[in-house]
Amino acid sequence: MHVQNQAATTTEAPPRTRLICLASHRQELIQYRTWAQTLSDPIELVAVDIPLCADLGAPAPAQSPAMLARTLAQLLQPYLAGPHAVFGQGPGAHVALALTQLAQHAYPGQTRHLFVSSSDSPELAGSHSQLSIEVPITVLYPPGSLAAMLGWHSLGRRELELIELPASSDDTSLLNQRLVRIFNTHLGLFSF
Repeated sequence: MHVQNQAATTTEAPPRTRLICLASHRQELIQYRTWAQTLSDPIELVAVDIPLCADLGAPAPAQSPAMLARTLAQLLQPYLAGPHAVFGQGPGAHVALALTQLAQHAYPGQTRHLFVSSSDSPELAGSHSQLSIEVPITVLYPPGSLAAMLGWHSLGRRELELIELPASSDDTSLLNQRLVRIFNTHLGLFSF
């Protein structure tokens, strides 16, 4: 687990919201470290290496998102006890959903948002979830995959925002800038 802190520029620091980003592989960890440098001050990024945190007794792919989320909830307890949002992409999105479900019940009012990217809804992926979540959900999806994303709606009792990402390109800096703007816009509002 990696925590990226940004120094506050005033004597009275604004309330911080932690953005817990779940990484399924090294490339995502690198991406999250880049984001940490450009997120606004009230947002602290916590990058979590899912395979590293997974139970060493079973390979990560063999564990269900719910099992991984339980392990992560124990490890992330100090971060989940305060204001936070959760982000997961690809296979990490279903772990992010399960972690959000656990956190909202263990720490009422502390989970502010769930962001998922490039992941089919749990219904289409075969990982059914009985619990709905009480936080806004932002689903970021690649062009042409809207139909597979609509299943996220049934999991939320609050807002569902669908944002189509630009088509893949070799230059990921524009995509990263757009994602950071989305996080700053959604999470920066909690600091006022």
